[in-house]
Amino acid sequence: MIRHTQITTLSPSFVNKKLKEFFKEDETAEDITTKATQKDNKMVEANFVAKERMVFAGKEIIIQGFQECKLIAIKNDGEEVEKGSVIAKLEGPIDIILKKERVVLNLLQRLSGIASTTKKLKNKLEKNSIQLLDTRKTTPGLRRFEKFAVYLGGGTNHRFSLKDAVMIKDNHLIGSSSLSKAVECAAKQNPGKDIEVEVDTKAQLKEALETRATSILLDNFSPKILPDTINYIRSHKKGSGVYIELSGGINESNINQYNIQGVDGISIGALTHNISSKDISLDLK
Repeated sequence: MIRHTQITTLSPSFVNKKLKEFFKEDETAEDITTKATQKDNKMVEANFVAKERMVFAGKEIIIQGFQECKLIAIKNDGEEVEKGSVIAKLEGPIDIILKKERVVLNLLQRLSGIASTTKKLKNKLEKNSIQLLDTRKTTPGLRRFEKFAVYLGGGTNHRFSLKDAVMIKDNHLIGSSSLSKAVECAAKQNPGKDIEVEVDTKAQLKEALETRATSILLDNFSPKILPDTINYIRSHKKGSGVYIELSGGINESNINQYNIQGVDGISIGALTHNISSKDISLDLK
């Protein structure tokens, strides 16, 4: 199984620091519309409402984003929320809520979209206990948030950063004499680290199995040849303990074709770079 660090929580200090950056970018202190229309700092009730069914992600974002407000109720991260449900209820100054609502909603909607999509795809892989993996194809500045959302949806975090594991792809071999040499060098320099090799041909696979690679990524292999390929790996003298990962063009419409016994994980970059945000509104009264 994948041994990389899993993002299982978002610390209050981390969320608070990032929100300050985001609020500064939006210039919330200079909200000319709110300054012009809100004169008496009225106290209001604010309800975050799910406009569709979703897996909620972002509890700490609401808590840290509206520290000046009184939190009345809030759903837990990873909780499945039905359409029309109140995700969170606050009481506080209307000017504070108006200034911060867009930044907070943007994050909640995106993270809940990622968690919901992950949950839907992960459910399709339960038959063979295959891990659904994310990638490093994340939004700059939001990686920890987005990988946390994948975790909430039941997915597994692949590498968080380039130092977490070795992953040798075609471009890495341009400056190396061979795949075998590249793996040997990587293994010597990184004892205890996973060494993953991406292959897209049977010849590369054969060579990779003779190295110290701990994981093999089968990239863009046709579902028609995958069962035989998996059997070939598992029957090899070094193949029983190798982590087998599939990637390339796998999505909701075809993922069932890759739900093959013997596969350990399926990585889908679209979990974080091509998802639909969930619809959440903020209703004031």
